[in-house]
Amino acid sequence: MKKLIFVGLLALSTFTFANTKKEEVKQEIKHKKTIEVKELTIEQKQALAVMFQTWSVAYTNSCGTTNTVFFQSDNADGSPAFIRELAYAVNSTYDIC
Repeated sequence: MKKLIFVGLLALSTFTFANTKKEEVKQEIKHKKTIEVKELTIEQKQALAVMFQTWSVAYTNSCGTTNTVFFQSDNADGSPAFIRELAYAVNSTYDIC
C-alpha cells in the first residue's frame, strides 16, 4: 500500500511540475481557429421559438421607472411553476435602476 501511495505521489508531482516549452505554447496560440458566426435561417428561428417560449413582463421598479424583463418558461401560462418563474424574473431585477 505504501508503494502504491509513493508511486501515485511521484506521478502527481511529475505531472504537476512538468514544464511546457514556450515555443509549443506560442504555436498552439497561433493555430487557433476563428469561429464564424452565421445568421439563423427562418426555420431555425421558428424551431427555437417553439423550443424556448419567451415571455415578457413590464413593471415599475423601485426607482419608479418601467422595466421590461424577458424570461423563458416551458410551463403553461398561469400554472404555479410559471408564476414562480415570473416572480423570480421580477424579483431578481426589481432593484436595478
